[in-house]
Amino acid sequence: MKTISLFALISAFFHVPSFSQSDTTTRYYGRNGKETTKDSAVTYAKFFRQANLWHGMEYYTKRLVLKSEGDYNEPKLETAVGSVNHYKEDGKLDYTMEYADGKPLTKTYYYNSGNKKSYTTFSENVIGLQKGWDDAGKEIKNFVVEREAQFKGGDEGWKKYLEKNLNLTIPQAVGAPAGNYEVPVQFVVDKDGIPTNLKALSVPAKCKACGAEALRVLRESPKWEPAILNNEPVNFEAIKNIIFEPVEGVKKG
Repeated sequence: MKTISLFALISAFFHVPSFSQSDTTTRYYGRNGKETTKDSAVTYAKFFRQANLWHGMEYYTKRLVLKSEGDYNEPKLETAVGSVNHYKEDGKLDYTMEYADGKPLTKTYYYNSGNKKSYTTFSENVIGLQKGWDDAGKEIKNFVVEREAQFKGGDEGWKKYLEKNLNLTIPQAVGAPAGNYEVPVQFVVDKDGIPTNLKALSVPAKCKACGAEALRVLRESPKWEPAILNNEPVNFEAIKNIIFEPVEGVKKG
């Protein structure tokens, strides 16, 4: 189921405030944004204790360029408070997020010129208001800031597609014991809405054939509605759980 403003250049990378060692910590993050080891990290974050908060500065590992900066309740990128700036690899501000105890409130994207590109609000992580402007400041009607890729017809459409196309007799055909068999499939919906890079994250030991069938039904699915970022289609990484429930004959995704 992959943007913003102007004052991005970082003060000297090796210049950090003078804190005692007990008031600093470093964490490493992989491509999925989750913590990982130093050797496999694509970014790392330095956190410095400031009163009741931790000031975090996240860097791209390869280029040693600032990726994000803001305050956090804990030395973790998941607990942001207030404004957090996110930067492109060229050092320019991409977008700014406003948080309350780790929950996003607003997100503002910027053009390279520094002019505002788009603005969206959140409520319980659900996107609310979405607005966008051209580089001259004129509002663009029906602007979509962010939208995930989805099967045409949404969850209900996906369910009906599986009901019609998923072969539920697979477990029985390979002699697997009666029961449910779940296959999580990771894939990328490209800009044209085509599922690519399909991968079964796990396959039931007693029904290896379920993995092949889950990949088949997704690979042969119709075009999806591509993800949107700032009114443009983009690639989107997604995961769908395909469940074989031969007893009840119900298919889920």
